[in-house]
Amino acid sequence: MHGARFVGAAQVAGRLVDVGRYPGFLNGEGFVTGEVYEVDDEHLAQLDVVEGLVPCDRAASQYWREVVTVVGGPLQGQPVQTYVYNRSVDGCTPIPHGDYRRYIREVGRES
Repeated sequence: MHGARFVGAAQVAGRLVDVGRYPGFLNGEGFVTGEVYEVDDEHLAQLDVVEGLVPCDRAASQYWREVVTVVGGPLQGQPVQTYVYNRSVDGCTPIPHGDYRRYIREVGRES
């Protein structure tokens, strides 16, 4: 997120799974803890590439960008964009507490 402006901590409805080297965010029950950043269109296009988003082709995309509403923290009620994992999660390990940074500390993995 180099060059992006940090807006604040946030929590959104959903769940996380460990998809390997990164987390996969899924819509659903539970809560996911994260951070909100303000980015410009160029930065957003770069993030789309990193996240494997193929514009106008959800089926070909690893992650798909969607708008969700912040449900916790100082930004509560604000709409934000996030990347939703767009592949099968069969065999993926759930991250029940929804905090990826905490999870990687618990399992001893560097992010």
